[in-house]
Amino acid sequence: MKLLPRVLLILGGVALVGAIGVLSYGGFETWKQYIALSANRSMAFMNPVGYMIGGAALALLGGLLGGYALALPRNPKQPPAVTPSPTQTSDPTELR
Repeated sequence: MKLLPRVLLILGGVALVGAIGVLSYGGFETWKQYIALSANRSMAFMNPVGYMIGGAALALLGGLLGGYALALPRNPKQPPAVTPSPTQTSDPTELR
């Protein structure tokens, strides 16, 4: 694996781990508010939608970087050069 795909794959993995962390934090805040409401306590409302959108965007970025890293050619090879045969002409419409 060449350097660019390796770097992109590492960045994609870091973005996915970050997405898991952001989504977990948003879920934890939602859970804390649910616990506070079910115990009839008041708690300052924190909207987790921003965390959910941010986590989803990070997951999308990680998937994009990882997919791009895996799609890059590893060992691109040039096809062999084709030499025309002596009977082949440059004009295909010319009759033999």
